[in-house]
Amino acid sequence: MVDFLFTLTQDLHPMVVHFPIVLFFLSFLMALVGLKRPPFPEMEWHLFVLATIASPVAVVTGIIAHRPYEESSLAPVIVPHQLSAILGTLALIALAVWRYTGRRKGKDIGRQNGYRMVALLGLVWIFFVGGTGGQLVYEHGLGVRGVNPLLP
Repeated sequence: MVDFLFTLTQDLHPMVVHFPIVLFFLSFLMALVGLKRPPFPEMEWHLFVLATIASPVAVVTGIIAHRPYEESSLAPVIVPHQLSAILGTLALIALAVWRYTGRRKGKDIGRQNGYRMVALLGLVWIFFVGGTGGQLVYEHGLGVRGVNPLLP
């Protein structure tokens, strides 16, 4: 029943990766809702900060999960997913630092249309990274142990 503890380093990435995805999506949603309702922009900021904190955790757990495949024929398939996740996380951190600096000066860019466009591009990027991650699992079987009796 606790066999998963022996493979935790491999299984941690799929457990963690969905947090930054959902948090950033909700942050974007709150940025849109915040156009009409005053309390939502502050909620948007907090969700954005949580997404920024969760993203490096997802990247690090992904790198750890990738290690057994380093010398395999699947390594070239993993690299685009890994690099795009790292680049996206670095961009997210840079955006968070920019917003934090602006907020300290009383000029939060999070309430500007330009920010919403950047955030929308971020969502498209997350969709791309998630899609490549899904391919690794569903097309190449990375991280899959055992056989699914429901699939032909």
